[in-house]
Amino acid sequence: MFVRSISVCAVAAVALGACATSEPVCRPADMAERAAFGAVVAHDEARLSQLMAQGPAAEEVRRLDPRIEAQVFGQRMGDAAVRTVLMQPPLCVVDGAASDGARISYVFPQARFAALQNPELEGLERGRAGLDHIACRYEETAEGWRLSDACLATFATPGS
Repeated sequence: MFVRSISVCAVAAVALGACATSEPVCRPADMAERAAFGAVVAHDEARLSQLMAQGPAAEEVRRLDPRIEAQVFGQRMGDAAVRTVLMQPPLCVVDGAASDGARISYVFPQARFAALQNPELEGLERGRAGLDHIACRYEETAEGWRLSDACLATFATPGS
């Protein structure tokens, strides 16, 4: 009887673990995220840099580094850019990896998120960077979570 109970518990634990990791959870953007995303859509570099955590990425946004400007705001409508994704509401945010004081979130137009997810595949299907999704890094500050990279993680090479 004891062995049978352990077997039942083990099977239940495996089943619950599979349920917990099988489908990514989509949530609406919170107020701070909406404010930062609105600054990108409005092409308001000054407001965006004010809403960001202090650091090198905010300084690059303030200086309007040409590479940063192209990746965040795009040069033409439809370019692979942070703004291209944000201009397709409603938006869907999926929280990714988190560590002490930092996290990353993936943002999708809701219709693209639904179209990309395949229940037969485990994990998050992201599609094309800057077209189907953006990846945004956040830092925990005294004021709460603040965008730390203007969503430039979208275009980061693996391992960077």
